[in-house]
Amino acid sequence: MKRVAGWERALAGWMQDALTRKFEWGKWDCALAACDAVNAITGVDPAAAFRGKYSTEAEALFLLGPEGLGVFAAAIAKQFGMAEARPKFAHRGDVALVDNGLPGVALGIVDLSGRFSWCVVERGLVRMPMERWLKAWRVG
Repeated sequence: MKRVAGWERALAGWMQDALTRKFEWGKWDCALAACDAVNAITGVDPAAAFRGKYSTEAEALFLLGPEGLGVFAAAIAKQFGMAEARPKFAHRGDVALVDNGLPGVALGIVDLSGRFSWCVVERGLVRMPMERWLKAWRVG
């Protein structure tokens, strides 16, 4: 998987769109939003196999399995050749698993500054500082 020419503009466009969308399980949640950003950056949709397979939190948790979002995300990343990186070495446009300040974790995308990850949570799009990143995967 490689980044497309102009990926920075594509990521900025994803961010602009993300600011106006409302959280909805199975349509616009942290996993699908992160995959949408990866798709914008690379033209490859890592969520293709699970998109449309859930519409509630319970269904999402069932899909993730007992290991949870971190293990699920790592498996998807491996499938698409996204190498794991130490969070402090994540680059702009990479995927980050973050402590979202709620009970649990969320997936986000490292912004163009490289200092924050943007995650979709039930209250909307939130910015998470690098100190909250637990894992990261390289995109492209």
